[in-house]
Amino acid sequence: MSLRSSRVDGDLDDDPIPDKGDIVQGYVIQTTTKGCFLRFSRKVEGRSTLKEVCDGYVANPSSSFPMGRLVVGKIKETRPVSKKGRHKKDSVEIQADVDMRESVLVDNEQEILSFEDINVGEKYKGTVQTVTDYGVFVRIKNCGMDGLAHLSECSDNFIKDLKALYSPGDLVKVIVLNKDSEAKRLAFSMKASHFVDDDDTDDSSVEGDIEMEDSEDESDDESMETENIRELQVSNDISDSDDENFATKLVATMKANDEDNNEDSSSPENDEKDSDSESDEGDSTSEDESDDDKKEVDVLDTNVGFSWGAGALGKNAGMTNNENEDDSSDDSDSDSEDDDEAENEKSNSRKSRKRQAEKRREEQETSRRETALADGTADDNPETAGDFERLLAGEPNNSELWIRYMAFYLSLADISSARKVAEKALDRIEFRREKEKLNVWSALLTLEHKFGNEETFKDVIGKACKQNNPKQVYLRACEILANEVELSSSNAASVAKADALFTTMCKKHKSKKKVWLAYMKYLLKQSRQEDAQALMKRAMQSLASHKHAEIMSKYAQMEFELGSPERGRTIFDGLLLKYNKRLDLFFVYLDKECKFGTIEHARSMLKKKVDERKLSDRQMKSLFKKWFRMEEEHGTEETQESVKESARTYVAESRN
Repeated sequence: MSLRSSRVDGDLDDDPIPDKGDIVQGYVIQTTTKGCFLRFSRKVEGRSTLKEVCDGYVANPSSSFPMGRLVVGKIKETRPVSKKGRHKKDSVEIQADVDMRESVLVDNEQEILSFEDINVGEKYKGTVQTVTDYGVFVRIKNCGMDGLAHLSECSDNFIKDLKALYSPGDLVKVIVLNKDSEAKRLAFSMKASHFVDDDDTDDSSVEGDIEMEDSEDESDDESMETENIRELQVSNDISDSDDENFATKLVATMKANDEDNNEDSSSPENDEKDSDSESDEGDSTSEDESDDDKKEVDVLDTNVGFSWGAGALGKNAGMTNNENEDDSSDDSDSDSEDDDEAENEKSNSRKSRKRQAEKRREEQETSRRETALADGTADDNPETAGDFERLLAGEPNNSELWIRYMAFYLSLADISSARKVAEKALDRIEFRREKEKLNVWSALLTLEHKFGNEETFKDVIGKACKQNNPKQVYLRACEILANEVELSSSNAASVAKADALFTTMCKKHKSKKKVWLAYMKYLLKQSRQEDAQALMKRAMQSLASHKHAEIMSKYAQMEFELGSPERGRTIFDGLLLKYNKRLDLFFVYLDKECKFGTIEHARSMLKKKVDERKLSDRQMKSLFKKWFRMEEEHGTEETQESVKESARTYVAESRN
């Protein structure tokens, strides 16, 4: 069935099959992560890959191209559908590859620029693709190449926040500063100073609005200067012609200006100007009857300031002194009123500009937020409490989101709200997610350590131990204090606080080797080798005997990394004397020797181990494999061949 009016009227012929290069309309029937499937007619379907659905990046194709959306595309290729691959009830006979990019549809007649066509020093128009903290990525028009305009090249003035000035999709002009042919990278500049002499340069930009708001005094000077220029233009227009008198031209010109500037016509200042112009018109009419019109105009032409009182004084020269005094008092009152009205008008003008700039910023921010919500980027970079709440409604067990939510309030210096978020997270995360809960507790411990006091820090440790594994809680708390000691360059107060907490942890969990190892590592990082050795002896007394080999091996590794390699060798040599057949200990010793010691010493260790012949055949095979891998990484072909020869000799002797 069909609802098309042409079908109802009797036109039952099939739609023509599009050819290669035709621009056609169709409907989206399905969208996946790989692209869109389209329907153009009853017998023609098409598909468009993800990179061909849009010029920019599409974060969520399903929301951008929902089922049923009308789209336009250009046919790249058509092919018939095989009968084997077609369903019996399916009438589709033709499949087409479609390109829906706007650059292909609109700019197909324009020349497409390649990387080689772009020259250093030339200016291009482009579109903002991405705005980051360090710069803006711009795509040149009619070209698929993107370039970076660094933060220092985005404006002649310092810009604190690029995202407040630029948004994806903005049309900009760039000049090419650098071109890396090998990496195919472009460096741009968008400074306004590069485009001063361009004919199509737009001086009214958002940046100008922001600067105008920040420097009100400069804007006032500019407005006064503009008014003076307008007055000069009026005087020049009037003085160009000698056929009419000065005052008549002045009135006509001011009326024309009033008609062009409707917004300013209702102000008190303009009303006063109109009344003054009418009075002067009467004066000028009487002056027309005199014989010195031309001389009067020449005199007034040299007076750029338009001295309105000069003519009045000339007319009223015969007035009495009392009348002159009254007039002067009236003039002073009117001048003061004019000054007050002018000040009020300037103040209102500044407030109006502020409101307009603020309104523009709000509109830009709203547009950016709507775009981010539409393409899914708002989920990656939440910026408001509402964004976090929306994300956490779908992922209440995500500890990373909760911690980022806490950090958001900390950036606003709202410590109490950050604590409330942590409490809310501990209530909403499922009790089975122990690791997620522990992460939130760790964030809360960090918060109390930085912004709380010692009592609140200990109180959080006590609460966390009741709801989590106490050993893990103490390890996280000790790690926080150890990091603080490193950042504070071994501050005495921080060191004492960390030592006390490590000691408490070892007393409460003295049977756990992990707490002893954490304390040893902390001491070695502080270059306190004697304290670490004393702690090692205490650990050997507190731990069970089956844990001695492992903790000594771990301590020897830490000596190689943080302490003295000689002490590490001594510990490993003692271990191997007691556990001669433990290849795992020997291989760890060998790896540390290769990394922090010498290859020659490692070879001598392996040769000595092979010559002892105290291992089983299976262990000897592992030993030779380890030796050969070491020579492949650190040795030469000769040393590798010597390892093979040693292995052959061992096999021959074992057979005999």
